[in-house]
Amino acid sequence: MSRAEILAQARRWLGLTGRPNALTRAYADRNGSEYLAAAWCDISVTEWARRSGNAGPVLPNGDRAWTVKHAEDGRGLGRWHPGTSENIRKHARPGCVVFFDWDGSDAIANIDHVGVIERVLPDGRLQTIEANTGDAVKRRIRSAAVVAGFWDPDYEGEDDMAAIDDIAEAVYKRLTGTVTDDLWAAREGLFKAGDKVDPRTALRQIWAYGKDSYAQSRAILARLDAQDATIRALASRDGAVDVEALLARIREEIGSITVHLDAAEPPPAGV
Repeated sequence: MSRAEILAQARRWLGLTGRPNALTRAYADRNGSEYLAAAWCDISVTEWARRSGNAGPVLPNGDRAWTVKHAEDGRGLGRWHPGTSENIRKHARPGCVVFFDWDGSDAIANIDHVGVIERVLPDGRLQTIEANTGDAVKRRIRSAAVVAGFWDPDYEGEDDMAAIDDIAEAVYKRLTGTVTDDLWAAREGLFKAGDKVDPRTALRQIWAYGKDSYAQSRAILARLDAQDATIRALASRDGAVDVEALLARIREEIGSITVHLDAAEPPPAGV
């Protein structure tokens, strides 16, 4: 069982036209002659699932020719997603069974048609394989406007492991928060109390603070080098001065000073 296998099976039938046909005949042999010339979009999904070894996950309650009942199967398993753009972006995957309402609702009772998702396109539309579209099996491109909803069968028990996108989203939320006035970053002026912080903001602030600290450290070292040079020049005119002892004393005093480095303004977003 796998989503790749059901897609391979669906692709085998691209170009099939008319009815009765091999898919409706196979379904009618099991379920009655009235299905020979019936609407055959869900009959085809049933046949693709059975012939690819995916009847268990795709047909949890047996053969389906009625799209509404097939959608309810997915909802009963807790796997149903209404056909919003956000749900498509987050949850749609190749192999999902996708349902359509040509009037644009997300209501299961209004479903008109069904297919299988082949690809989720970068712009949020779906490339599908559908039967009984123009009385044929064809690829179609569908937008969220006509998607009533979809559900993802549990191919190979894949739900035992969380999807990568879900893991990434959970980690991102965990790293996102609000700055409080007792945080070091607020006291040092890196953030203001109440600022919303996410990983991108934090990395920009760290970059800005590190760059500014590096520049100020270089400036301090340059001043120390200049002071050393000045002291050595003065000592060359007065042999009574112990230059090394004096420099050691100056370095000891400087080492006891705490230098406060002010944070620079953060760089523009996208840096």
